[in-house]
Amino acid sequence: MQRSGSGCRGPGSPVVNVHKISRGDLESLVNFSAHERTVHEVLRAVLVDPLRRLRFFGRYASWNGLFGSGVAALAGKIGRSRRLFLDADEPIQALADRSVYIASYFFEAARDEFDDHESAHRDTHRCLAQALLKGLIEIEAPHLPALADRRGINALLVEPDWLAELNTRVARGYGVTAADDLPAIFHGIGYHLGSELLADREFSIIDETLRHAAPALVQELQARRIAIAGQEHLAYQWIASHAGDTAEADRFDTATEGARLALRFTAEADHAALKQELTRGFIAFAQDHRRFFELVNT
Repeated sequence: MQRSGSGCRGPGSPVVNVHKISRGDLESLVNFSAHERTVHEVLRAVLVDPLRRLRFFGRYASWNGLFGSGVAALAGKIGRSRRLFLDADEPIQALADRSVYIASYFFEAARDEFDDHESAHRDTHRCLAQALLKGLIEIEAPHLPALADRRGINALLVEPDWLAELNTRVARGYGVTAADDLPAIFHGIGYHLGSELLADREFSIIDETLRHAAPALVQELQARRIAIAGQEHLAYQWIASHAGDTAEADRFDTATEGARLALRFTAEADHAALKQELTRGFIAFAQDHRRFFELVNT
């Protein structure tokens, strides 16, 4: 799961100690209070106006919808790297690789993205995000002359160049275009840890702000059922299922355990460099996250 004045620390940033990694370790790399303040400010500005509100959710759904595929790709990247993650206590080579075991800790984060199991349907988070967008269009477009036909709606929801670039950076952050080597893997782990940690409160802030700005709209979205891919979803389910949820925090804990195991099964002589790559990946996500909120209302 996730800005102006919330930049990363400078070149002297501490390197995360993965053996005892914690929320505090990573928060030391980013100004979290400024980060959350900016999220609040941006959302208060965009969620009060119907046109900007719809455009925001279109852009947020586009960007947010790529992280499940990103972490699934990272899990695959780790899993196929058998020769990189070896148990020094196992002398038989065919029994020593631990790559798939480590990968399982990151694949866990992808499960809900592809089906949250809250209903009998295959509720991918992308489908739920599309259900929200469609619900907003059905409720609000009839009252907005700029959205009188599909051309106006498509024009409002077209992805700007900066968003296309950020979407590409998600794949790059997760190592999709990089070699299957340890630096790229640890950079991807850091990027993923950033996505879980910085997104921890984001949906809750969206829910709180939207309920304050447009309570009647929230009620309508909560009751409206939307057909996507031949299945019906409640229009507000994407937000409701994340708001106040502990899933991101739980996935962060799972991912940090995966990071510890990744170090455990690599040579200790490489640990300092690999921890540095993890830090770089985390900071790369924080920069991308800040850029999204800086530009989303432009």
